[in-house]
Parts: sequence; C-alpha cells; structure tokens
Amino acid sequence: MTDSQYEAWLADLSARRVLLAELHHAGGIEYVATGAFISRPTDSAPNRAYHDILRRAIDISTRIDGLIGFGEIELIDNGEITHWVDHAWHGHPVKLYLGSPDWPLDDFRLHTQARNGGISEARRGVLSFAVEDESSVLDQKIDTGELPDGSGPVPLALGSVYNAPAYLLQPDPYEFKASYLAVTELTPKDNGYPVAHTDNLANGSFELTEGLAGTLTVDIEEQHNTPASICQWVADYYGIALSEASLPAYTVGMYFNQQTTGRALLDELCEGLGAYWYLDALGGLVVRQHQVATAADATLVSDQIAFDKIRLAETQPPWGGLTLRYRRNYSTLSTVAGGVDDTEAAQLRNEWRESSASQDVSYYPLAEDADRAERNSIIQLEADAITERDRLLSLRGIRRDVWSIEAFMPPVQAGMSLAVEHPRLAGRVGRVTSVSRSPTRSLTSLELWL
Repeated sequence: MTDSQYEAWLADLSARRVLLAELHHAGGIEYVATGAFISRPTDSAPNRAYHDILRRAIDISTRIDGLIGFGEIELIDNGEITHWVDHAWHGHPVKLYLGSPDWPLDDFRLHTQARNGGISEARRGVLSFAVEDESSVLDQKIDTGELPDGSGPVPLALGSVYNAPAYLLQPDPYEFKASYLAVTELTPKDNGYPVAHTDNLANGSFELTEGLAGTLTVDIEEQHNTPASICQWVADYYGIALSEASLPAYTVGMYFNQQTTGRALLDELCEGLGAYWYLDALGGLVVRQHQVATAADATLVSDQIAFDKIRLAETQPPWGGLTLRYRRNYSTLSTVAGGVDDTEAAQLRNEWRESSASQDVSYYPLAEDADRAERNSIIQLEADAITERDRLLSLRGIRRDVWSIEAFMPPVQAGMSLAVEHPRLAGRVGRVTSVSRSPTRSLTSLELWL
C-alpha cells in the first residue's frame, strides 16, 4: 500500500479501523488490539495474534513547542492477564499501528511510538499503563564529568562562546578547563585582555605561563557553531535520529556550567530563532523555524470537520517592536584592563548585546509599547541578529489568529501548512501548531495558526 492510498483510507469516514499495540517489557512483547486480528501467513511477522483486550488507547498530542501529551492505555483484564502486573514495563517501548481489520499486517502504519510509564491502575477487570513520549529521554542529564575539589560539573561549550569562566584543573603548571568537548580555539583573558598561554585543544583546556592580575575568562571556539550542528550533537548524544533541522546557518554558541538536559538545550536554541522542535512518530528529532504558511501541504474540507467543531480560539496582536539579544557574555566584568578598547570594554561589562527595531502597527491601536517583544538568542554576529530580528518582526507584523478544529483523522502533522475549505476560513492556509489524535474515536483535534 502506498502512502497516498493510506492517506485516502484515513480520509474515508466509513472505513473500518483497528488499532494494534505492541507493549514491550523486560521479558518480551505483548500484542493487543481494539479488535480481533491475526496477521497473514505471508506477512513479515506471520500468524501473529493480537488479543482483543485494548479498551482505550492513548490520545497523542504533538505541539510545535516540543510539548507532547499522552493519555493511558487501558486493557480489559478478565483474569487472563492479571499476572502481567509482575512484568517490568517502565521505560520499555510502546508501539501503536493503525489499519483496517481486513489488511495484511505489513500494510499497517506506525501511528506513534512512546515509552511505557509503568502500571497506573490494576483492579478487577482493568489493567492500565501510563505512557511517556519518546522525548522523555531528553530529560536525562548531560554527563560532562566533575571538576576537581567539588567545583561542579565540567562546563559544556557548543559553538562560539564569548567570555566564559575557566576552572582550575591543576597547579604547577596552572591548567584551566574551558570545555567538556574538544575545541578549535581558546583565547584566555585577564580582565578582558588576552594573555599568553599554551593550548590543549583536544582536552578543552589551556595552561598559563604567567600569573593573573584580575579575573580569568576565555573565548571558546568549538566546532558545533550552527543551529543544525548543535541539533545533530544533541541527537547523537541521546542516540536518536535527526530527521530534520530546517534552520539558518547563523553563527551561534551555547555555554552551560551547571547540569543541563537535551530538552533545556533545545528550548534555549529555539527561543531566539523563532523555532520549534518535537520528536516525530518514528522518534526522530525535528527542528524547524516558524514560517508563515503559503502553499498548502494538505487540504481539509468541510466534510472532514465534525459538526460545529471549528472555532476561533485566540487572537494575537502584532508586535510594535522587537529587541533581540545576542552574543551573550557569560562572565560580566566590573573591572576591565586598560589595554582593551572602549567598544570591547562595554561588551565585557554587559551581559548582552541588543538589536532593536520597531514597525508601524497604527492600524491596531492596542499594539502599543506593551506589545514590544524581547527575546534572548544564541546568535553571535550582529548581521545574523539583524536578519533574525527583521524576520521575526515580519512574522508578527499583522494580527495572527489561532483556530481550533476537530476533524475525522486527517493525515496532518504538527508544523505542516494546511488549507481549510470551510465557510469560516474560505480556503485560507495556516500552520498546524498542535495535533491531538484519538485513534479509538477516529478523531483529530488540531490548532491552526494563520
């Protein structure tokens, strides 16, 4: 079955559907379904029986802000699966496949993939599991090791980092640690003035040949200095695939001298780039910049929308202006060496550089100074900051609306462009910002940003 044939089947409101669930645990896999199903002898998994005990399956919500919501899996327990309580479920995969009861198993499509959160309820007639989305793996701390003498974690530097602290590794010779990862260049500074040193780039450290008069900081150049390369590093660290990173090639940098997680790192990356991230149905990382929808990836027609289930949920006023902060100074100085020029000295004393602009929103009287936005970014260069500032202002130069729609299982994904052929929207094209699917009810709730 081709993808287009499968999408046509999803759009068929009279189609019969069955949801198959593969519940992994430490001792194996249990196969259950919303209806009786046995795979065919010619399937890649021949003669596999799925027990008809899946009463309610998880409703899956995917948002472009990285937040994914799940319900529960509820099984009918007539006594035959009571012993499943003893299995080790937590953290093992949950895979849901959607198709027709008269199809071969090989024609089913993976509906979603998640992690078992463990048994949430076990009573007469019912066995329920909590479910966690695959992105929960990104909540695990990034282990960079520990500095000597209980000084905290080794700092994590990615890309171009300006004026970060450096930490003593050993005396005589005095060696200082700048980065957990190998680096391409280090510039140590004493009260902002570069000092003589010997690099150990592979170790992310350096040695000083002379004593210090003031505060030691360091500029760091590490190879992951674009948004896409940082996304790739996160994916590699957590052992997940990078499905897409549609991001500009700005010069960027990030620095953490406290424990952090992949989720926090991705959130910070996206904040000042007008971007969003999520894990797709196959567990791959998707990171994109938010763009105005133009050409539609799919069309939703009136017959696919539940009766009276389309409404305006929110209006967002335009921005009267934007201040985009960039090139963060990770160690502000109160005292700057005399040999540092005035421009650099000012930067060393302040945490951020700023790029500000305004736009005419007089047609919308409520868009006053209160609607001037502020954003922190990991951008390092002024030219890139101006480009992104102007892009974000253009994106929010007019009022934006959010529509809530409940439809019959349309083949839509978070982030795609969607045209809606309905009297309320008259074919307008918007960006899907949230998708919540209820496979057992054959319904999808979505939010559309126009």
